[in-house]
Amino acid sequence: MGHTTLGVLPRTRYWKDVSELLSGPAPNHDIFAASARAAEKDLLQAAKDPVFIEAVRLLLAIPAAARAQDFGDALRAQDIAISNRPELLDLVSAAARRLDQVRAERGGHSDLGELAARALSATLTTSIGDALPGLFDATPDDVQEAARKLSWNKSVSQYTRSFFGNLVTGTLSYWLDRTLDREIGDGHRFPDVAARSAFQFDLEQYSWESSRIIKEFSGGWYGKTLHRDGGFSSSEAARFGHVALKKIVDDLRTRQVRSG
Repeated sequence: MGHTTLGVLPRTRYWKDVSELLSGPAPNHDIFAASARAAEKDLLQAAKDPVFIEAVRLLLAIPAAARAQDFGDALRAQDIAISNRPELLDLVSAAARRLDQVRAERGGHSDLGELAARALSATLTTSIGDALPGLFDATPDDVQEAARKLSWNKSVSQYTRSFFGNLVTGTLSYWLDRTLDREIGDGHRFPDVAARSAFQFDLEQYSWESSRIIKEFSGGWYGKTLHRDGGFSSSEAARFGHVALKKIVDDLRTRQVRSG
C-alpha cells in the first residue's frame, strides 16, 4: 500500500498520544494499547467493507467446500475460479483473485480491504500449509484434507482466530510502520534492527491475545450455520465479521483500562 514511505502518523489526538509514547521510554504494551485505541474506528469500519466481507465469506466457505467429494467444483460454486484439484498456492492465489474481482466490482480500492485480503492469504497459507507433509511433497488430496479439517469445531475456532489476529496486527502495523523504521539508531527508541524486530514480535503477540475472544463463539456458530444453511452467504459473513470485530475492540478496550 505504500504506507511505509509516509513517515508520519495521522494527526488525530489518539495517534498524537502514540507518537509521544514512541518518543519516550514507555513500555511496548502501553504503545500497543494506545495504538489499538487510535485504530478502533478503522477496525469497526472494516465490517462494512465489501472486500472484508468477502474475505470472511471465503474464510468460512473454503473449509466447508473441502467436505465435498469434488473440491474444485465446490470452490467454483463459491465464486473461486480454480482447477479441479488445486494445490495450496493455487487456492491462495484463486482466493486473492476473487477479492480483486470484488474490489473492482463493488467499490474500488480501500486500505481496510487490502488488509483483510492479506490476512486471508496469510491465514490460508499457515493454517493449511502447516498441516501438509511439505509444501512441495503435498498432493491436492493433502490440501483438501487439511482444509476439510479446518471445518471441525475445534479447528475452526483456531483458524478464524488466526485470521482476525492477522487483521489486527496488519491494522496496527499499517499505522505504526509509518514511523517505526525512523526510530532505529542511536538516540532513538530502537538501538538496532533486532530491537525493532522484537517490538514487531511483541505486537503480533498482543494482537493474537486480542483475538482469543473469537474462540469462544466461532466454532459453535460455524457448525450451527453450516448445518442450518448448508453454507455461508455474504450477509452471514458480514454478521459474523461485525460481531467478531466488536468483540475484539471490546477486549482491546478492557485491556487498555487494565494497562492504564
